Amino acid sequence: DAGDVGLRIYWTPGAPEVGPTAIVLVSPIPDWIEAARTRGQRLVSLVFPGRSAPWLLPGTKSVSYATHVAAEAEARRRGADDAGLVDVDGTVLEGTVTNVWWREGDTLLTPELELGILAGETRAALLGLATEEGFGVETGAFPLDRLLEAEEAFTSSSVREVMPVVSVDGHAYDSRRAAEA
Repeated sequence: DAGDVGLRIYWTPGAPEVGPTAIVLVSPIPDWIEAARTRGQRLVSLVFPGRSAPWLLPGTKSVSYATHVAAEAEARRRGADDAGLVDVDGTVLEGTVTNVWWREGDTLLTPELELGILAGETRAALLGLATEEGFGVETGAFPLDRLLEAEEAFTSSSVREVMPVVSVDGHAYDSRRAAEA
C-alpha cells in the first residue's frame, strides 16, 4: 500500500530490427508535496540559460533531468521548496518539473512554449479551463519583475497538480487580497 504513485511511460522506436521499447516507471508521490500544497510553496529564481545555450536541449527533459535536479537541490539549500527558472535576461521559463503561472486581474499568464519550456499536460488542460471559467490567458516572454508584481502565482504539473506559490525570492503574495479577487 504505497498510497498515491506517479506513473511515467517512455516509448521509443527502439533499435533497428529490434522494434519499439517501453519503459514504465512507478514511484510514490513524495510526502512533502501535500504539505507544500497546504501552506503554499516558496520559490527562488535561478538562472537557467536555456534559450542562450541551445546545446542544453531546452524542452527535452526526458533526455536528462540533471540540471533540474540540481536546481531543486539549490532551491532547498536556499530554504525554498523549488526553483523558478529564468533565462539570463530575466525571462521567466518554468519550474524544475512544473509550469509557472500568475494572475493579473482576470488574466492568467504563463510562459510561451517557444521559450523552450516543456509543454505540460496539466498546462494544456488549464489553458482550456481558464477560458471556460472566464479568465483571459496570455502566453509570452515575461520578465521576472512581472511575476513578482502579480496578485497571485501557482505552478502546475501532472504529479504536483496545481500548487499555490506564496513567495518568489522572498517576495510574498498577499493571500488575503488574492482570496478576495
